[in-house]
Amino acid sequence: MRTEKEILELRAAVHTQQRAILDRASAEKRALTAEEDAQWQRADVDFAAFTAELERVRNLQEREAEAQRALDAEPVATRAQMQDAQGKQKEDAEKWARELFFGGGVSRAEAFARMNSGAGAQRASTSSTGTGLYVMPEEFIRTLELTMKQFGGMLQAAYVHRSASGNPLRWPTHDGTAETGNWVAQPRSSDITPRGLTFGRKSLNAHTWYDIIGLDWEFIQDEQVGLVSTLLAQLLGESAGRALNKAFTDGDGSGKPTGILDGTSGAGLGKETAANNAFTKAELLEMVHSVDPAYRNGASVAWMFHDDTLRRIRQLDFGTTDDEPIWQPSFQVGQPDTILGYRYIINQDFPTFAANTKIAVFGDWSKYIIRMVRDMGVVRLDETFAARMQTAFLGWLRVDGLLLQSSALKTFKIKA
Repeated sequence: MRTEKEILELRAAVHTQQRAILDRASAEKRALTAEEDAQWQRADVDFAAFTAELERVRNLQEREAEAQRALDAEPVATRAQMQDAQGKQKEDAEKWARELFFGGGVSRAEAFARMNSGAGAQRASTSSTGTGLYVMPEEFIRTLELTMKQFGGMLQAAYVHRSASGNPLRWPTHDGTAETGNWVAQPRSSDITPRGLTFGRKSLNAHTWYDIIGLDWEFIQDEQVGLVSTLLAQLLGESAGRALNKAFTDGDGSGKPTGILDGTSGAGLGKETAANNAFTKAELLEMVHSVDPAYRNGASVAWMFHDDTLRRIRQLDFGTTDDEPIWQPSFQVGQPDTILGYRYIINQDFPTFAANTKIAVFGDWSKYIIRMVRDMGVVRLDETFAARMQTAFLGWLRVDGLLLQSSALKTFKIKA
């Protein structure tokens, strides 16, 4: 497997090739020839492939870093002891926890007894409570959560708040961008009067999502290498990631979260284009400056749009003589591609280009709050589908989402 640095170098070479083709045509004040267009398109396919490979490598690095953080959180002495004398017991506990929840090769009573027989039992189980949940392997939870994040741009961008219960959560809001304080002379002729703060409040609820997956008994019984737990973590993570991302994007708040594009409580208008069949670089720049400078700095600031919108933005550089293209690919390890100096997040639930459509959002994504009640719960159902000779696994989550500060995020809209 190639390293991140190697992929970035290959991608940079392709970008340089594409830039040379466009610069040559621009210098001669002409459109691309058929041969040049074919060369550019082939190079663009290579660039997309390298970008996808880069994303896979970075996702793998994120998973490895997450696993390392969990390991580093343990006391050094405990970690060394587990790696030595208790390493085998921990491995066995994880194995029997997996067998108890996902397996079918031994009785569940035997699996439960073996899981709790070793010193590694606590390390193999999660901290979640409730029947069935406490025996889920930790690796299952980590795989599930990482998969959810990869299949949802909103989970990557927004601020995620976890709560222990699903009671309505009252969140205070305050916009201080117009506040300046006062000057005072010496000696002071009067007392200093404190100004009052006006707080708004928004309520986050807990909407329930679920998915249920049935597996044949033969498939479960023949499982030998953790396939069932890995498969379920990926399937539940993907379905949850897609469902939650769509709700956080365009949900109407009725039985589900309120999305960032909701017409009532979502992001307000930042810039509307002059034409209904195109947008310009200048309009994207105006879009950035429609957001208050207080919300244009920091790690949470980003664009969000559909992949088709990224293609159209990149095409704005075609045939231009600008020294600084609007889209800048990353040539450094750990650095993202940018648009007008800001990173972007692809969200396939955003609309594609069309008249009278909001196609992008820009601003500080920490002001969109995702509320998650604990972790995903997973329940094993042995009897419910026994007539079909299946065991079902039901995964469920309680979540909500809401934009707290309307001035922090703005939409880019195509004219009607």
